[in-house]
Amino acid sequence: MKMRTKSALVVTIGLALLFYVVFAFDYTDHYVGDRFLEAVRTAPEDSAGSFSLDAFMEYYDWDHVCVVLPGSEREFKTILGRPYRLQAANDRTWSLVLLKNDAVNAEIPVDSSILLPPAMPDNQCIDRWSAIFALERDGTGRLHLTYSGH
Repeated sequence: MKMRTKSALVVTIGLALLFYVVFAFDYTDHYVGDRFLEAVRTAPEDSAGSFSLDAFMEYYDWDHVCVVLPGSEREFKTILGRPYRLQAANDRTWSLVLLKNDAVNAEIPVDSSILLPPAMPDNQCIDRWSAIFALERDGTGRLHLTYSGH
């Protein structure tokens, strides 16, 4: 093999590996999910007021949020237009899916033992500016995310 061919092969393999890493190991889900769960964990016990979801988790790069309950048939697309596979894979986990330009920007899987989902119709997406929620405890002491609206 000539030196130019070897160099071209190395560059091609390097670029292919780089694209794979960029698309396969997206840190956004972990970053946003960690921020949300940390905000829930550190929320004051007597937080009776409502809050804007973006300010609550201090993440603003999204247009809509969708609440996806276990067993939902909701379909989403990636930035490249391909079908998105939800991370929440069991009946105890629900998700907040953040969309930007109608593509999944981040998914926050939440275990129901940590926080119960808001009581709202499944497959409903909310604009960022109207994503106002509150954290409330029920009679058994379990924490609920409650949709307050705008």
